[in-house]
Amino acid sequence: MHSQVDRRSTRVRRLAVAAGVCLLCVSALAQAPPATDQSAPGFDISGYWTSPLHEDAMERGAGPELGDYGGFPINEAARLFALSYDASRVTLRHHQCDGYVAPYSVRSIGNARAWEERDPHTQRLVAIHWYNQTFEGHRTIWMDGRAHPPAYAPHTWMGFSTGRFVGQALEVTTTHLKQGWLRRNGLPESDQATLVEFFVRHGDHLVHTSVINDSVYLSEPEVRSTDFFRQPIDHQTWLFACDDGEQILGRAPDSVPNYVFGENPFVSEMRDRYKVPTAAYLGGPETASPDFARRVSALSDAEGMAKTRPASGPQATSRAVDPEPHDGDVHVWPLRNSLFLLAGDGGNMVVQVGEEGTLVVDAGAGTLSDKVLAQIRRLSERPIQFIANTSFRPEHTGGNVALRASGADPSVRGSFFALQFVDAGVGATILAHQNVQTRMVSAKRPPAGVPSDTYLQERRRTFHNGDAIEMLWEPNAVTDGDSIVHFRRADVIVAGDVFTTTQYPHIDLQNGGSVLGEIKALNDILGRTVYQHEGEGGTIVVPGHGYVSDEHEVVEYRDMVVIVRDRMRALLKRGATLEQVKASRPTADYDTRYGATSGSWTTDNFVEAVYRDLSKSR
Repeated sequence: MHSQVDRRSTRVRRLAVAAGVCLLCVSALAQAPPATDQSAPGFDISGYWTSPLHEDAMERGAGPELGDYGGFPINEAARLFALSYDASRVTLRHHQCDGYVAPYSVRSIGNARAWEERDPHTQRLVAIHWYNQTFEGHRTIWMDGRAHPPAYAPHTWMGFSTGRFVGQALEVTTTHLKQGWLRRNGLPESDQATLVEFFVRHGDHLVHTSVINDSVYLSEPEVRSTDFFRQPIDHQTWLFACDDGEQILGRAPDSVPNYVFGENPFVSEMRDRYKVPTAAYLGGPETASPDFARRVSALSDAEGMAKTRPASGPQATSRAVDPEPHDGDVHVWPLRNSLFLLAGDGGNMVVQVGEEGTLVVDAGAGTLSDKVLAQIRRLSERPIQFIANTSFRPEHTGGNVALRASGADPSVRGSFFALQFVDAGVGATILAHQNVQTRMVSAKRPPAGVPSDTYLQERRRTFHNGDAIEMLWEPNAVTDGDSIVHFRRADVIVAGDVFTTTQYPHIDLQNGGSVLGEIKALNDILGRTVYQHEGEGGTIVVPGHGYVSDEHEVVEYRDMVVIVRDRMRALLKRGATLEQVKASRPTADYDTRYGATSGSWTTDNFVEAVYRDLSKSR
């Protein structure tokens, strides 16, 4: 344990030297033996804190200049993402109240307050709370030794933080962050980022150091330090609430402001104003090196402008870690109002339990159906009454046969409507859009697993276990049979493969999928979501694959599909062939997050699907 802490603190000190930050905070790690349990002595950071506005003022006032990414060890994907970012995107309703992620929040303009939470009986320290005035960033740093949530758990602006006292520092580790900003000029931080922080107090002076690791957008860790000074009084102004509204009327719902690669009109402003080469401010690990300043004069403007477009040729990708469990077990995560996520059998499943019987949305791949059924029985003794399929794909319907056979639907026994179903009353009833039944019959799937209760247009609705439930058809999204399922009272939307957090949308042209239909389906989800606070929380959105989300993740996914569509349209307008399109890498800024070079759905598959689909409408 001691040697691991020593290695980590040494690495942080080296990174701090490379980044040119003060060593006051990280040096405390080496001044005393590390604490190995929560009973070890620490220090109190409770009180009111203010950071000086002259320190990194660009981050705290009007914001940094457009195109200035210098000193950040970003990779190509981050640079291209930032250069395609149009600041008017924040006028979109679903972006107006975006909060700040924890690494940025702690440095943003405004005051901060800290306090302790202790067990009322034992007085042991349970948590430390840190509250930032701007966007009401309330962090809970758990000090009671609890574990971090599983990878399929929701992400938030503040993430999930655990802390411990190490020497003279409070060390905090944060996971489960949403996608946010490294800088407010479009420089991104992904939802795969993790954060390690060190708080060191010297009387009324608090030094904060953060180390951001992000395999999607950073080439190496980003190290920052911030000073805080204790204030004697309550600042009073703690609320920074946000509510969205119409800002631009008449804008199409599939419009997301962005710049095509190489066409950002502001990229040369820094060069012209400060007379420095473009390569000096477009970021990268070399710009964070202490000796970079002496090499700036030798950089040509052509070198910098080359960075505004994707590099030619195939590029290695490191797609985000799959959050779905692959340990051969089925895991349960509570959602809301007797709704539960089941993860582990190939695709996400949602289970509603209640007095009327169990309703299951999607049945998994069927490889772990025994374990799925065992988990469902732990949640309720009632049999499965309904199975709703969001699509015909095997990872969502493979378990139909087993789950149907284990259930019972008394509502069709002896009723008038039972006459229309050959299998009425035999096991659970499987519901889906008619195209799901058609596709499964054509594929000669086992008859016992084919939906028999189907609908043709708009929606299939029911009231079950005290909740209004709607199956809503999304024509020609990733297929022609996709449904999203909305539990209206619980406010949980099961999106199926219309939305995932693990890959580009699998647009199946042969089975009726389309790019425009996918964008419409994502906007239909956003038309039903309501955030709770600062653009997060509220409506729960369960993807077909990946972690439990809310509207923010759907917005970012929608933006990605729209931006790729816009780039493809621009290439088609210039007469580009498929080979030329692939060589231009229109998804370069998203490949490290959603891309793949192998497997059933690769980046090339996605690019080709978008190209062929849009080519038909030229």
